[in-house]
Amino acid sequence: MQINHKPVVTFLICIVTVFISFYVAYQISGSVLGKSRITELANFGGLTLEGIKSLEIWRLVSSQLIHVHQKHMIYNVLSILFLGIIIERAVGSKYTLIIWLFAGSIGTLFSTQFTPPPWNVGTGASQAAFGLAGFGLFLVFSKIQRGYIFLFAIAFALIPALYLDFKSVGYPKAGHSLSFVIGLGLAIYYIYSIKQKRVQVAPES
Repeated sequence: MQINHKPVVTFLICIVTVFISFYVAYQISGSVLGKSRITELANFGGLTLEGIKSLEIWRLVSSQLIHVHQKHMIYNVLSILFLGIIIERAVGSKYTLIIWLFAGSIGTLFSTQFTPPPWNVGTGASQAAFGLAGFGLFLVFSKIQRGYIFLFAIAFALIPALYLDFKSVGYPKAGHSLSFVIGLGLAIYYIYSIKQKRVQVAPES
């Protein structure tokens, strides 16, 4: 696959996530590296089903920019950065933004259904990272995108996060799993679209 796109969206997502998450942490704890209570993050853009029912659609975006633990945020940002640079250079900014938005927001909203109130507030960028990993992994299996660096980026995003999932609940968390599947689905759609375009522009025999 030809690589000719600049990873503008990836850099923008990472920069905004760092600044917003640090800002919210400082507002809550008094330190940019401080821990935030999940219940407090609802007032800073955390995702709740009630908020969506009230048409607070902006929470689909804001929830991905805030975190309980800032160390976890840094790991998520690095995962998105490593994956996003390669994926965006390969498929462009539009698909990268779509993966981040849909896999991240839907996975985050889904995750809130497995936690009792008032702790059922969706936050964090890990769902988006799983979506990018799912998209990237399908590109590898389809032999569209290769390279040890790309495989390392996928492993970096998945292995530590899955380890923490199994350590805490004994299985991959629902939001992570759904986001990964969404990433796979978007990759299938992307590859199908590319093949359709090639068929349309192919000269008649």
